[in-house]
Amino acid sequence: MPFDNFVTGAIARELNDILVEGKVERIHQPERFEIMIHINVPPHGRRGEDAERAEVSGETARRVDGATTEHQGDGVSPASGRRHCDLLISVQGSQPYVYLSERRSGNPQTPPAFCMLLRKHLIGARVERAFRVGTERIIRIEFDAPDELGTRRKRALLCEMMGKHSNIILLNENDVVVDAVKRIYADTSRVRPMLPGVDYTLPPPGKGIGPLMEAEIEAGGDRARYESLDAEGEYDPLIFKDGDGRLKDYYVFDINLYRGLERTRSPSVSAMLESYYEEKGSGNRTEQKCADLRQTLKARLDKLYLKKQRLLEDREKAKHADEFRVKGELITANIYRLRQGMAEAEFEPFEPAPPPHDGAGESETESEAAPVAETVKTALDPRLTPSQNAQRYFKKYAKAKTAIVEKAKQLEITERDIDFLESYVVFMENASDAADVDRLREELTEFGYVRRRSKKIAKRSVKKEYLRYESRAGLPIYVGRSGKENDELTFRKAKPDDLWLHTKDISGSHVILARSSSTVPREENHASSSGAPSGFDEASVREAAGVAAYYSKAKHSESVPVNYCLVKYVKKPSGAKPGFVIFTHNRTLYVKPGLPS
Repeated sequence: MPFDNFVTGAIARELNDILVEGKVERIHQPERFEIMIHINVPPHGRRGEDAERAEVSGETARRVDGATTEHQGDGVSPASGRRHCDLLISVQGSQPYVYLSERRSGNPQTPPAFCMLLRKHLIGARVERAFRVGTERIIRIEFDAPDELGTRRKRALLCEMMGKHSNIILLNENDVVVDAVKRIYADTSRVRPMLPGVDYTLPPPGKGIGPLMEAEIEAGGDRARYESLDAEGEYDPLIFKDGDGRLKDYYVFDINLYRGLERTRSPSVSAMLESYYEEKGSGNRTEQKCADLRQTLKARLDKLYLKKQRLLEDREKAKHADEFRVKGELITANIYRLRQGMAEAEFEPFEPAPPPHDGAGESETESEAAPVAETVKTALDPRLTPSQNAQRYFKKYAKAKTAIVEKAKQLEITERDIDFLESYVVFMENASDAADVDRLREELTEFGYVRRRSKKIAKRSVKKEYLRYESRAGLPIYVGRSGKENDELTFRKAKPDDLWLHTKDISGSHVILARSSSTVPREENHASSSGAPSGFDEASVREAAGVAAYYSKAKHSESVPVNYCLVKYVKKPSGAKPGFVIFTHNRTLYVKPGLPS
């Protein structure tokens, strides 16, 4: 794990240089195991002046195989001359981090309990110092904080960067745990529980270096040299990439293990960490959220598939309703032969009406050779009278006839639910970031398909622009990314004479091919002789159809049928779920999924 004791020491020094004397103004908890602390910092310190100069020059260095080239930096490094600093602490998953962030993240509408606790103890507190605890991967930030009566109290926030065991812990002046973002109970760890009121104890001592430095030493690196640089605070924050420009790693020293890789120097340790984890973590966060939602949808779809199978079986059984009627009639016709207490009876079936004929072409021998009908065995309830047994079969017949209608209705609703959820599986697979997944979860929660999470982690969603492409002819192509966005795109964004496209009988997104403002549709004819609707060129229609196929469940197929028609022929039934429409005047085009080049 790159966040070893040397990285911990480097970021701890940076936090101490920048945050000391800063005042805590706000605290947020964007994610379950992520804390953002907004600190107002006065200008001070040598590092602040150095950071300001680096900020003005905007230069970072990139080196490949030992060669160094200059290029303009992408952002502003956290500098002590800045009035506001945002301290981001994350202990999610197995890759924890701490740094001063430039990122603005969403905040819960209602803060979680741990966030409220930090606000109670740290709002208005001043940072006294920040340091690494020994050679451990632990950063201790000490505060001088006011309590409810205005009395100054000492508080300490510990950031334990220990892989999946990472934690954020608040201590009082006696190093007693006030609370932790991850509570560790005695049944989980008898040696080191982490609960309110427990005395804080350090973890068992580690090796002092991480796996990366171990590999560096094995490759001939000088450990004493790196320890000396660490003691002096001489760090060189670098991001390493392979020949294809993909992220490889980061470190605070230029190590021999990554000789030959592309190196990008950062103006500060925080800038290095933020650049790395933003690029690396964006896909990880999206995938993690997708995995959670995918599991939820799979469980819900499995139940719906099972329900559909049972409804089909029940409907098939209900089709034999006439058998109950016939048995009831047979019992009624032979009631004089029956008595209470019989468990079964055999009856001769009613003779079917003879088919009409003119009497010619059938010999007397052939008519005598007609097969004799078998008897009908009928189960009886010994506790009931013959009349009651007949009524029992008539009731079964009536119930089965009703079931045929009801099962058909339930089956239609179930199939619509399946189509609805399958479309969200497609939306989720095409989600570009974690915010898209959050919006999909919100919509599914609204309609009761996903259990509502606690309000403590509910976030304010930010409206994004429609996903947009452009055909070679310059016509805009818009894509819906959820059920609600499909409705908005089709019935609000699109104009009546734009083209609407959707895969035929396959879950996917609504796609709109916007008409050029210079073309006027011919009302008398929906399509031209070439097959393309009036006012659209055939190539643009095929490109838009390719986009519709790409954003569908058939994304990986070679040939996908896509329906298209003018938007004015698309209607939404009253009470239908988002994304469900009916349409007329449509044509079908078979295309290969793909995006415009």
